[in-house]
Amino acid sequence: MTSNKIWKLLSREQVYDGSPYIKISKDTIELPNGKIIDDYHRIEVNNAVMLLIENKEKELLVYNEYRHGLGEVSYTFPAGGIENNESLEEAAKREVMEELGYEFRFCKLLKKYVVSGSYMFSELSMLSIKNISKVSAPKSIDIENPEIMWLSKESVKKGLLGDKFKGLTYATAALVWMLYNEEK
Repeated sequence: MTSNKIWKLLSREQVYDGSPYIKISKDTIELPNGKIIDDYHRIEVNNAVMLLIENKEKELLVYNEYRHGLGEVSYTFPAGGIENNESLEEAAKREVMEELGYEFRFCKLLKKYVVSGSYMFSELSMLSIKNISKVSAPKSIDIENPEIMWLSKESVKKGLLGDKFKGLTYATAALVWMLYNEEK
């Protein structure tokens, strides 16, 4: 039944190469009813990890930072692109060390989503990080220069309800963290 819903890719032309960060293509596709669409766009960025870092008090590390795409300050999380065929855990280790100077002993994939089903965009893997320890100063400070906060579950909930998480991926990650940390 679903095979009659699959679109057929007839051609793909890259129209912008902003490697290694972004590529934009224009696809020509055939719909199941035979109609041809000659300008369907595809946006690709590197697959990435979003890190849901929890301390011993079961608080979540949240950044409060300016995000240029939003044009305002938002609650976010440490995150970064997966480089050079890294595993999810390798990317997480690199990002945690680069951004925070931490090491961890627990890393678990909670959820993986494609950021946009219409345009592809990227896969975003949300990882639970626990048993952290500070081992050095951050290797580099993000250009957003985030303020680091540790929020309780109740404070994360208030942030969600109070529209502090401006980006959908950040709000989704906060909700995923809350769901996976429900009292049993």
